Amino acid sequence: MPREATTRVTYSSDLEPELRAFDQDTEILKVIPELIVDYLDEDHLAADLWTIAATAFAVDRNLRRPALNSWRKGQEWHRTISTTFPVRNPAWWAQRTADVEAPLNWLTADTWHIEFTQGGPVPNQASLFSNAELHLEGATALFSGGLDSVCGIIADLEEEGDPLHAISVSTNNRMENQQKRVHDTLRNADSRLRSWSPFRLQVRLSNRESTARSRGFVFLTAGVLSAIARGTNSLRLYENGPGALNLALSRGQVGAQAAKAVHPKTLRYMEHLARAVTGDSEFQIENRAFERTKAEMVRRVPAHFDGALAASVSCDTGFSHHEGGDAPAHCGRCSSCVLRRQALAAAGRNIPTSVRGVPRRKDDHPRLMAWQVARLRHVLRDGFDWARMVREFPDIVCDPRSFLPERREVLLRVFTEYASEWDLPAVIKEFAEE
Repeated sequence: MPREATTRVTYSSDLEPELRAFDQDTEILKVIPELIVDYLDEDHLAADLWTIAATAFAVDRNLRRPALNSWRKGQEWHRTISTTFPVRNPAWWAQRTADVEAPLNWLTADTWHIEFTQGGPVPNQASLFSNAELHLEGATALFSGGLDSVCGIIADLEEEGDPLHAISVSTNNRMENQQKRVHDTLRNADSRLRSWSPFRLQVRLSNRESTARSRGFVFLTAGVLSAIARGTNSLRLYENGPGALNLALSRGQVGAQAAKAVHPKTLRYMEHLARAVTGDSEFQIENRAFERTKAEMVRRVPAHFDGALAASVSCDTGFSHHEGGDAPAHCGRCSSCVLRRQALAAAGRNIPTSVRGVPRRKDDHPRLMAWQVARLRHVLRDGFDWARMVREFPDIVCDPRSFLPERREVLLRVFTEYASEWDLPAVIKEFAEE
């Protein structure tokens, strides 16, 4: 006998053991664009994956971690989370629970225990037109509106000429509006950027936990769905190598305290899930900028795209700050802002960035990043030394595959280049007064 459908999500953690619940349909706005949802599989497995990602994000936002002063004193950042996820195909997902829990455990540094329950249908209507008839053929690329994604899309359009479809996820109106402005700037410059599909995800709960490391799971899931809808078995994204690995800024920063949204290990986890959903063992998620620094990405962009670079947003709080009116997106001193400034200066691009002021918790990021670069120089002083790398950045042992011997030459080059960029006169001048 079929189980009765529910939209009720239950959740608790070891830190907050009282069982709570919310309604998946009323408390989460999780919109899949029509150009995507109408081209998904008839079994709704892809749509289920989006529901899973959105629900995990909502749970992640509403279970507190230990207070900042607690984990700085040594208390673990970790939570043990128990939750139920309503999906269309609970029996299918029950066989793959570990495949869902593994990327969430990795991204959030928690332990997730997920039970899948019977959910309702996903509203969609099979399209009467093929991708070719609507001129929707082409590669699928994740597009955050940040400097890396803008540079990567421009480079692909300029150097390869493939038609591209940009995929974004917005969690608030400011984010969606800014992403649209950047996309429109790019689209006006090159019509081979065929479409922009914005997924919308808004959680209508108290959202008491700000870390939200499951955001990367949401972003990649949107990309996977879009690739499926376009009839391809690959997804492109663009994140410079140092940014993708995101080495800890300090010895006190461990695990998911340094975000791993597009870390190579994260991409492997998501490839595995995508292959299960599609039945295609060749499905690939490719970071096409992993072997470059951010400055190298900027150098590949022709000068007539400077308007798009200026419009891009690379700030930790660029889409979530509470400044009113026309306050600039950039704070100027968080790690993302610092890297943006460094890359533009190192690439010789005079693109001014207005700033609104830095949140207090981000004020020490420039100093921490300078220390990180000093530690990298120590590691690289006689070539890439694995033992020194582990001593300086012990978290890398969580993913030894990214540092296999055949990968070390690539890493040596990109990290050596990154460290040397900080010694360029233009970069020294950019940070001279700090």
